[in-house]
Amino acid sequence: MKRCTVMIVEDEVPMREQLRAFPWERHGFELAGEARHGLEALSLFEALRPDIVVTDVAMPFMDGLELMRRLKEADAEAQFVLLTCHSEFGYVRDALLLGACDYLVKGMYREADLLEALERARGKRGEASSVDPGMRFEIRQAVQFIENHLHLPFTVTDVAERVGLSQNYFGILFRRETGRYFQDYVKGLRMEKAAALLRNSSLKIYEIAEQVGIGNYRYFTDVFQKHFGINPREFRGKS
Repeated sequence: MKRCTVMIVEDEVPMREQLRAFPWERHGFELAGEARHGLEALSLFEALRPDIVVTDVAMPFMDGLELMRRLKEADAEAQFVLLTCHSEFGYVRDALLLGACDYLVKGMYREADLLEALERARGKRGEASSVDPGMRFEIRQAVQFIENHLHLPFTVTDVAERVGLSQNYFGILFRRETGRYFQDYVKGLRMEKAAALLRNSSLKIYEIAEQVGIGNYRYFTDVFQKHFGINPREFRGKS
């Protein structure tokens, strides 16, 4: 498997050292270079063209959000993982709206968290978007979030807040843009993912339920039965 190249943009030396110590090659990544701030990152990005950029949010000369905007213009497929502090969650929201794959809180994330964020970024790299480009921006962002986070038990309120809309207005707009109610849309995606896992994996049914964001095994079984007309165990037996 071709290694994904990664560029680090971080003004704090201890943080750069911590990231440098991550076992990149073991996980199929290559640390291509480091920049100390956004301005330096612009020229380095042009030279390296990395697949993934792991960047601090608050930096001198140019913050992580402006850097994301500039680099997205240069390479629309570049993926971003944000490094942030507790006080910077406003930046995180904006970064997710711009298309960041994930964020990590400095001093609190584990190596496994970084790896998960990198894997998510690798999965999105070069992925053809299934979202209608004619959709309103907030709904495109909502659909992308839903598709990338089916393993989480989010609500319509969570997604509406993430894209900066009130719940009621978001619900109306979502139905107008997608032709479906939010809950029906999410349930359909969860069930299709569950069906794919039943066909193509050896995961136990309760594990599949967790993979699609439904922690209650009985509720998952009921929803699956109503959706497909057959329970998960029977579905797996016929696949």
